Amino acid sequence: MNKQLQKARNFFKENLPDMSISPQEVRVAAEKMYAKLPVADDIIVQAIEIDGMKAEWTISPGAKEERVLLYLHGGGFIFGSPATHRGEVSEIGRAAKARTLTIDYRLAPEHTFPAPIEDAVKAYVWLLDQGIKPENITLAGESAGGSMTATLMISLRDSGIPLPAAAVLISPWIDMGQSGESYISKEGIDPINTKESCKYLATTYLNGVDPKAPYASPIYAPLHGLSPMYIMVGGAEVMLTEALTFANKAAYEGANVRLEVWPQMIHNWPLWHSFLPEGKEAIKKAGAFMDEYLSK
Repeated sequence: MNKQLQKARNFFKENLPDMSISPQEVRVAAEKMYAKLPVADDIIVQAIEIDGMKAEWTISPGAKEERVLLYLHGGGFIFGSPATHRGEVSEIGRAAKARTLTIDYRLAPEHTFPAPIEDAVKAYVWLLDQGIKPENITLAGESAGGSMTATLMISLRDSGIPLPAAAVLISPWIDMGQSGESYISKEGIDPINTKESCKYLATTYLNGVDPKAPYASPIYAPLHGLSPMYIMVGGAEVMLTEALTFANKAAYEGANVRLEVWPQMIHNWPLWHSFLPEGKEAIKKAGAFMDEYLSK
């Protein structure tokens, strides 16, 4: 294993405490951890509010004013913020030649399912209300944010709201029941997630809701009529099986889906784009996919 990948594998282990501490303490630790990752000096950051919800724009040189990437951050539904993922988000936006909007959606256990989904819908509708055309909007998210990205599209479709041009799902956590085989076969290989930790996070988020509820676990939802999707997952992830199953199900039901499994890569490896070549390449590919579908 090369030094860059080993450095990425050690990042969470060395910086984030286990889930035995409170969610509030995890959030503080996560903010400190992510602050160690760089944000390019040429990125403009603008804090805003969307009907009382904090959010932020990041804008890179060359971003087209009419193009917007709505990014939904991960963090197991209990931690994370626009600040934690700013470096990753802004670079994906740069690759897509788009402004990025990241929302500070409500978190569990204070706000459980479906609060984050409601906040994502609110942000998307707000963009439409600002005059941004759906064909100029893309979605992206990793881990829990990947789940939210899928569920947002499903909710928009079910509500008759115009869907975005495309979506990128990075290491999506789309099965709250941890039913995939890789939760067993990748246990101990995945340096970030375990079946036990995912079960804890899912239980906290769902607060008694059935893990097979379609809006909670989009792997169980009808997947027809969604925007074109690019699903990126690492070969060393416990969430590998559900990504494969989701992509296969989406394709079978007529969705336009592209799946790529990156050998040896870990959960949300684009996070380490500043030193991991595969992370930089993944961001480049995500941006190219969005650029392919965004209105020119």
